[in-house]
Amino acid sequence: MEIGGEVLDDINSLGDVTILAPSNEAWNASNIENIIGNREKMRDIVNMHIIKGRVDVEKIKQSNENMIGQFPTIHSSTFLYFNVNGDDTNEVVTVEGGGVNATIIVPDIAQTNGFVHIIDRVLGVPYTTVLGKLETDPMLSDTYRMGQFSSFNDQLNNTQRRFTYFVPRDRAWQKTQYDYPSVYKKLFMKDFAYHSRCIMERHLLIADDIFTMKMLSEMTKKQNDSIILPTFRDSLKIKVEEEVESYVILWNYKRIRVFRPDVECTNGIIHVIDYPMLEKKDIVVSGG
Repeated sequence: MEIGGEVLDDINSLGDVTILAPSNEAWNASNIENIIGNREKMRDIVNMHIIKGRVDVEKIKQSNENMIGQFPTIHSSTFLYFNVNGDDTNEVVTVEGGGVNATIIVPDIAQTNGFVHIIDRVLGVPYTTVLGKLETDPMLSDTYRMGQFSSFNDQLNNTQRRFTYFVPRDRAWQKTQYDYPSVYKKLFMKDFAYHSRCIMERHLLIADDIFTMKMLSEMTKKQNDSIILPTFRDSLKIKVEEEVESYVILWNYKRIRVFRPDVECTNGIIHVIDYPMLEKKDIVVSGG
């Protein structure tokens, strides 16, 4: 009601609807205070919590059987990503949206036209650093583990810098197991921490500000060619194409789909990608 009541009208016009409703405690968190008075921003955030259609926990579990379940919201180009952990007696359902991970604390409040799930955080308002996001997102655990081997992750907690990080999701690393089996095995061995670090450095942009996928796409169009971006290690030469509700990165003759763009953090932004920027020659072991 405080942002005009239009959201309630939208909900009534949708027919079947599912709402991820942050608890009162979630709205009272300190990181929310700065945006409460911003009516336009608040409307975007509220819309990020609304899914058209009936989505109960059972449907979330079905969508989660072979992959992370995802559902579009009524906020333009924003998806919610669900993950189910534990067994039936100790089941935890989490949802990620706009860079924020929340836990469903009261599921399946049934209404005549859909469901309400109460969650413990407000989606779309970053509260953690890039490192904190890697630590807590179940889709990014392999990249986090690789970064720990060489202390590469330590810098990602620095709030004085602005990072743009292309983070391969776990399934992306698993794909390399078939393309480069010997390389994949070494990536997750501490003896090859230096090589893993060099690969991670290729994925991390360090600049005065962040690069959204929209910005990178527009830079590519303006340049009408590859763009060169400042990374921790030298530079990164890529093209970014915008497709229907998605982006593709062209790097070294590979087309890499962006699975989740623009995951905001307090000190930067993460783009979750479907394949690492990796070559077989990245890990070469010489005889001695």
